[in-house]
Amino acid sequence: MMKTLVLFLFVLASCNGISQKKGTPHDYRNNVIVSAAVYSKDSLEILSELYAKMKNHEASFTNPEFFDSTKLLIDSIMYDSSLDKIAVFVVAENPTFRNPHSDSKLPYYYNAYCYLGKRENIDGNNFELECLCRFSEINFNDSKTAAKALSEDLFTELATVLDEKKKPVFEYNLDDKRFWTSLTGWRRIFE
Repeated sequence: MMKTLVLFLFVLASCNGISQKKGTPHDYRNNVIVSAAVYSKDSLEILSELYAKMKNHEASFTNPEFFDSTKLLIDSIMYDSSLDKIAVFVVAENPTFRNPHSDSKLPYYYNAYCYLGKRENIDGNNFELECLCRFSEINFNDSKTAAKALSEDLFTELATVLDEKKKPVFEYNLDDKRFWTSLTGWRRIFE
């Protein structure tokens, strides 16, 4: 009876979405500051590349709900210390009528995604972008809440995701400066 109760409680907790959280130690938090000019130039180029992906229904934009009236917003860009490696939080705004599963009376709904990228040439603004699509937030009522949920996942839960052998898929959270050099972090996608 006791084993059944413990198993039931475990299954109940798992199904209710209770997840582990693992914060990044303060000494390892990524805190790279870039000039407004660099950030602005990079933002424009990244948005251009994301709109091209959306037009071709690639990466996080494979769903037909994304169309020419979808608005893409960059919530934030995180850089490594070289400014050549990035993580971009992007929010897609769509009219509610494009979502067949919505019963919202609001005019728009919001999805949030994270893209990792690398600068393609030293002094350029072009980036190769890869979606970290395993982590996405869908059907939010506003862009700020969607972006906040995404950052909470990537800053506190990324390092808790385990593979089938119970080993961490990502050793560090996205806001950890060690993420950029770790074989299980940024390098997992680009090397």
